[in-house]
Amino acid sequence: MGTAGWWTDSALEDALSSDGPRFDFYQAVRLLELLSPDATPVGDGIRPDLEAVRFQSTVEQAFTGTDIASVELDANDHEQALMRVNFMGLAGALGPLPAPYTRMVLSRLQDGDPVTRDFLDIFNHRLISLMYRVRKTHRVGFGGEAPDDDHVAKFLYALFGLGTEGLRQRQAIPDVALLRYAGLLAQQPRSAIGLQTLLADYFKVGVTARQFSGHWVRLDEDQWTAIGASGRNQALGRGALLGQRIYDVQGKMEIQLGPLDLREYLDFLPVGQGFNSLSELARFYLQETIEFDVRLTLKAEQVSRFSLGSHEGARLGWTTFLKTQPVHEDVTVGLGIAT
Repeated sequence: MGTAGWWTDSALEDALSSDGPRFDFYQAVRLLELLSPDATPVGDGIRPDLEAVRFQSTVEQAFTGTDIASVELDANDHEQALMRVNFMGLAGALGPLPAPYTRMVLSRLQDGDPVTRDFLDIFNHRLISLMYRVRKTHRVGFGGEAPDDDHVAKFLYALFGLGTEGLRQRQAIPDVALLRYAGLLAQQPRSAIGLQTLLADYFKVGVTARQFSGHWVRLDEDQWTAIGASGRNQALGRGALLGQRIYDVQGKMEIQLGPLDLREYLDFLPVGQGFNSLSELARFYLQETIEFDVRLTLKAEQVSRFSLGSHEGARLGWTTFLKTQPVHEDVTVGLGIAT
C-alpha cells in the first residue's frame, strides 16, 4: 500500500505545535500518546511527569472559542508535551473559584509570579487527565488495543456467547466480524428476518429466509411402535406410530441466495469457501436448533453450457446446464441440508 499523503511523526508534531487550537482535545491527547509510546498512559499512573503530556489550564476572564490554547512539545526535562487548555480550570471564567481568586492569580502572573497558577495546575492536571481517561475507557475504538481485544469488544462477545477465549477462533468466520452484529446475535428469540439481515449484510448478496419448509425426521428405535406383550408405544392417539420417521414442519427452513453472478454462485457451492462460511454463520445464529436447506439462484445471463474437459470442470447437478437456447429466467439449484 502506498503512503502518499500519510502524516509522519514530524508532520504531526509540527501541526500540533503550530495549529494546536484547531485540534479536538481528545484527538490531540491521543496523538501525543502515540508519539510517546513508552510514556505512562494519561491518567493511569501516579507520576504525572512520566505521562506523555502535562496539562495546564489558562486563567482568563474571557470566554474562549477553542478547547486547546496551545501545545508545546518537549516543554521540560522529561521531554513531556505541555498542553494549555481553556476548560476544566479551577480559576478563570469557567472555573468554580470566586472571581477574586481569578483576579489574584492574574495579578501575580502580571508580576511574574506563577506559583499560585502552578499550584492550581497540580489539581487541574489530574482532573483533566481523569476526564480524558473516562472518554478513553468508554469510547469504542479510542483505546490503543486492537478492536477485537479491547474491553468493549469483550463485553460484546459476552452478549452472544463468545465471552471466554476458549469459545473463540473456532469458526471459519473471524470473530471480530461478528462484533458488527452483536445486536442481532444477542436477540432472543432468534428470528428468520434476523438471519436474513445477518447473511445479506455479511455476504453482500440477496438473501431470503423461508420458514416451515419441513423435512422427514428418522426416529430412534426406542420411539418405534412395537405390538405384543413386550411392545411399546402402543396407545392409539397417544404414542402409536406407523413407520420409523415423521414429517416435521417446524424443524427446517430454507435459505435462498441470489440472484448471483457466476463467481458468487461457484463460491457458495459446497466446494467453495463461501458455503462453509454461510453454513457456520447460519448455524451459529440458529444455535443448531433448526435444520436448513441452501438454494442458489444464478442470474439468467450467467448460465453457460457446460463442456467436458473445460478448465473450470463440470460439477454434476450444480453447473451441468444443458443449454441449447438462450436462458431468460434465473436458475435455482437446491443444495440440500447444510452440514
